[in-house]
Amino acid sequence: MKNIILCLLFFITVFYLHSCKKKTFTKQIAKKVITINPNDAKQEVYLSELVDSISYIKLETNPDCIMGKVREIIIKGKYIYAVDQSQMQVLVFDKKGKFISKLDKKGKGPDEYSLLGPVFISDDEKYIEVIDLLGDKSHLFKYSNIEFDLIDRKDFSAPSANSCRKGNDNIYYFSTQQIDNSIKGEITNADIVMVENSKIKKALFEKRIITNNMTFSPTSETFTKNKKNELFVSLMYNNTFFKLSNKNAYPILTVDFGEYSINNSIGLKSTSDQEKYLEKDTEGLASFPILNANDSNVLAFSYYFKENLKNNLHQYIKLKKSKKVFHTKEIVNDITSFPNNVFISSYFYAVNHEVLYQDFLVDIVLPWYHLKEEEIKVKEIGEIKINDNPIILLMKLKE
Repeated sequence: MKNIILCLLFFITVFYLHSCKKKTFTKQIAKKVITINPNDAKQEVYLSELVDSISYIKLETNPDCIMGKVREIIIKGKYIYAVDQSQMQVLVFDKKGKFISKLDKKGKGPDEYSLLGPVFISDDEKYIEVIDLLGDKSHLFKYSNIEFDLIDRKDFSAPSANSCRKGNDNIYYFSTQQIDNSIKGEITNADIVMVENSKIKKALFEKRIITNNMTFSPTSETFTKNKKNELFVSLMYNNTFFKLSNKNAYPILTVDFGEYSINNSIGLKSTSDQEKYLEKDTEGLASFPILNANDSNVLAFSYYFKENLKNNLHQYIKLKKSKKVFHTKEIVNDITSFPNNVFISSYFYAVNHEVLYQDFLVDIVLPWYHLKEEEIKVKEIGEIKINDNPIILLMKLKE
């Protein structure tokens, strides 16, 4: 009888330890902490306090380059790349917005993709990589830029994720935001899944929750890079931002909301319980901070604050040289006549983009969102129609 009890205790202990390993809530605090009271956010800040001037890149609209749902805009040294999710295309424009070419190879051929997943542009812009997103049957295509001749095609283990970036270490980092994935035959809801040499190798922030195949993400983009090509990530239920390097995550900054923070441990509950909590129990609380820029001259992050049952986007920008801080609900454009407001956000209306390009803040303006009429004429741009392609705002930062 004694031996039976000991065996039972052993198995209970092993099960408990295994459960702890799979489902833990670790509150990692970075050395640098910024304390935020969401109620201190100003109703509005004038754009002229942050930037000196605005220039526009109006992406050409013609029958060959009309875009549907734009998932991402990538600004590089020579070209601008727009990833059209609905048409499975990557459209290329020059730096003045003139349409140049497009990658349009949806199909079943040997050089064609079935489902356009994450897109990566090489630093020298000589080639473009595309993940054909088919789960275990995914492929990584490599095309010449801008002729789009096939250079290479290989099998690729692609996790399910809301966004993905390629690091300096040639690791592909997938931000899964609690989506179910499988690593070595085990289901995981780890926040970050890494792919090396086309194979899933490692997960960071490991956990296992009950999803019943139902997941949700508060943002479409959680990564950002700076001029040094350093890669940073924001996690779904975590107020600390991390730098990704050498297959690990290093805490760099914590946003302390104090009593105004949601209970992030809810992230260990089922997704059904999470949605109930976020809907009913978060009035007056801040959630899901996202690092939008972290460079030598600017720090920017955004977060949601629930007021009157509505999640409002708050923006925090610090100009590092002048040490000026702007914490606001709204940024009003008082420099030019269009648009009325700008958003320092890497995912506004699910168009992913870097917030910082060289010494410019970047906003992607969607005409259908900003226009109340079918067509308007803007002094600084000219004619804008409601169905036009996006317009890129480059805002020169103050020193």
